[in-house]
Amino acid sequence: MLRTLGDPALSIEDEPNEWFISTSDVHPRDRFEYWFETSRKVLGAYETRPDHPTRFEGDMRHLRVDGLAFSIFRCNGMTAWRTKHQAAALSDIVHIVLQISGSARLCQNGRHAELGANDLCLIDVGRLVSCVQSHDACSLVIEVSRRDCETRLGPLAYWTARRVDSQHGGGALASMFARSLADQIMFLSGSSQSQVKRQLLDLLALALKDSEGENFVHSSARLASLLRLKSVVDENLPNGSATCEDLAAAAGISVRYANQLLDAEQTSLQRLLFTRRIEKCRAALADPAQAHRQISDIAYSWGFGDVSHFGRLFKASVGMTPREYRKTHTLSVVDRI
Repeated sequence: MLRTLGDPALSIEDEPNEWFISTSDVHPRDRFEYWFETSRKVLGAYETRPDHPTRFEGDMRHLRVDGLAFSIFRCNGMTAWRTKHQAAALSDIVHIVLQISGSARLCQNGRHAELGANDLCLIDVGRLVSCVQSHDACSLVIEVSRRDCETRLGPLAYWTARRVDSQHGGGALASMFARSLADQIMFLSGSSQSQVKRQLLDLLALALKDSEGENFVHSSARLASLLRLKSVVDENLPNGSATCEDLAAAAGISVRYANQLLDAEQTSLQRLLFTRRIEKCRAALADPAQAHRQISDIAYSWGFGDVSHFGRLFKASVGMTPREYRKTHTLSVVDRI
C-alpha cells in the first residue's frame, strides 16, 4: 500500500519502500516550503526557485528497491540547482532523467540537454548541475550508483547532459524500458530486480554510445558484448576460482573474442580481472574503516588465492607494496598480515 508523506504519522526517516508527496492538502502559503523540504529528503540537498511561489503545486511518487530508486514528480514550473558543497555530499549517485511530459533543460559540464517527452539523459549528482522545468513538466528520475555506471561508460564527464532521442534505436528502447521498469519492478523478485537494473544500465550505455553515430569505435553488437563481459567480471571479482573461460562463457562469448573486444582498451580479460581486483584492494587498504583487516584477508576477499602473487601484482600496478600503500593512506594503522 502506498504510504503518504502528507500524513503526519509518517516521516521520510521511516524508510518505507514507497511513498507519495503531494501539496494538494497543504495550505497554499505552505506548499512550496513543504515540497522543498520533503523532496530534498528524497532527492538529496538542492536549491530551487519556483515559477509561481504563491501558486506552487507539486507531487512526487518515490520507490526504492535494492540498488535503485525511482522518483516520478511534477510541478508547475521551477528552476533547480546544486551547490558545490551539496553535490560533493552526493558523489556516489548518478541520475537517469527521463522526461514524461512537458520539457526540461538540464545543464552540466558545459552542455545543455533539452528534453522533450520520453527523451532522457544522464546527470552526475556529484557535480554542479542545474535544471529548468516547464509549467507542465513531469519527470522520472532513476537513482543508480556511480560504480555501476562507470563500469559501463567509464568516466562520466563525457556522457552527462547529453540528450538521448527517444524516437528510434537504442534511445527508444532505453526510454520504454525505464518507463515500464518504474511501474513493474516491485512485482519482481530481488534477484530479478538486480538483473533488470543491469539491463537498464546496459541499454542506457548502448543508447548513449549509439548517439555518437558512425564515429563510435564499436558497433552496437560489439558494445553489448563488451558491456556484458565487464559486468560479469565485476560480479565475479570475489570468486577466486573463476577462470577466463568461465567469465567469457558467462558473458556468452569465447575468450578469444573477449580479448578482441578488450584489445581496443589495451588490455585483456586476464589483465582486466586482475586490474579490477587490485582496484578493490586499493580501496580497502585506503579505507580507515577497514584498517583492522589483515592485508591477506583483503586479498582473499577479492579473489586472490596467493598473497605473495597478490603482493607482486600490487607493487607492479601501484608502485609500492600493499603494506606501504596502507601506511601511506592510514599512517596510524599497525598492519597485521
